[in-house]
Amino acid sequence: MINKYLRVLCIYVSCTVVLLGLAGCNTTNSTTHTKTTTNINSVNSASSQSANGLSLSLSLDSKTYLPGREVSIVIAVKNTLSIENDVSVSDNWSYSNLGLGPCDIGPGGFGYPYGIAIFQGNYTSLNFSTVTPLSLYDYSVIVPCPGPMPSTEYDFKPLSDIATVLSSASSFPNSTYAVNFELTEAGYWTGVSPGVTKHDFAPGVYTVVAGDEWGSLVLLHFTVSQDITGGNSATSLSPIGLKLSLSLDSTIYQPGQQVTIVIVETNTLSKTNIVSISNKWSYSYLTLGQCGTYLLPFGVALLQGYYSSTNISTATPATPLMFYDYNVQPCPIVLGKITTYDFKPSSDIATIQYESQPGTQPIKTNVTFSLQLTGYWTGSPPPIKKNFEPGDYTVVAGDEWGNLVVLHFTVS
Repeated sequence: MINKYLRVLCIYVSCTVVLLGLAGCNTTNSTTHTKTTTNINSVNSASSQSANGLSLSLSLDSKTYLPGREVSIVIAVKNTLSIENDVSVSDNWSYSNLGLGPCDIGPGGFGYPYGIAIFQGNYTSLNFSTVTPLSLYDYSVIVPCPGPMPSTEYDFKPLSDIATVLSSASSFPNSTYAVNFELTEAGYWTGVSPGVTKHDFAPGVYTVVAGDEWGSLVLLHFTVSQDITGGNSATSLSPIGLKLSLSLDSTIYQPGQQVTIVIVETNTLSKTNIVSISNKWSYSYLTLGQCGTYLLPFGVALLQGYYSSTNISTATPATPLMFYDYNVQPCPIVLGKITTYDFKPSSDIATIQYESQPGTQPIKTNVTFSLQLTGYWTGSPPPIKKNFEPGDYTVVAGDEWGNLVVLHFTVS
């Protein structure tokens, strides 16, 4: 597990110092390694050149992935000059939460002059620092970290990522190696130790940020497509330990045939998960009927046409189909503002907590909802019911924590 982040664990017995992150071990004054930059299919790459003649590059092996598939990320620093380039250590980081593993997080981290961070969502260089990055290693595993490397200078060869790293400590010999790193991961960790849980990257967009200690910063994005299983179902996992599921009972229907849609919110953790409300809806037209979402933290929208999560906001017409009769009985009164959903371990059962008001009591319920539809309503009151016409339809489900899943069905 740790080997994904640390190339080699080298122990200098004579000085009881653990050296993490270099490509080899030796007790002589200098070690040389000729590993070259990983040859990756750079269909998604970016670079940034600094005034000191160095170029920071970031690349991915793809732009889109299926859930559970590993994402390969390569980061490298290269000398762009045709002469040797001796660059002093700077610690001039543009972002503080960059790292490659448990011993190399943020400025002063151990072993490398660069790091990365991954965020769930589509961010730019102007706003990524407003959110918390995902943890890319199991932080419940204790790793002995010796502290910052006593490096003083990187002496790069001409037009190369190979550099000799000069050390200020006699216990750390100078070392020559390729200043690049490949991280391969299929997900991230959440929770509080010892209850740490590994999650695959859920469907959606992710932002990868790479930076070096000389202030360079580059961003890339990748998308995880929906995990479609069975007849027609999709799920989306969030860092807070919840899974939003959407399913249909078929993919093809006849006009007038009932379409069954099921939405479920499940706690993926093996312990109680108390989740505060957030109102961070990814799509503004989500509902469960004329009374909105009422007590539940999710909703659905139904669009005529074939759309994806990236273009549902451009659907024509912009307003989704009205899948409920909006000229019926009044809505029940909500007794107070919901504060949290307290989910049972590995369950869709939650206790809905309210702000303390006279007469309000927590409500225990399954956080699931089912719709049975044969068509939609249109026109001014009284509305007119119409069966689904032949064609493609898009079902969108989302929760108030930003999860979003999309499915499709066809009326023949």
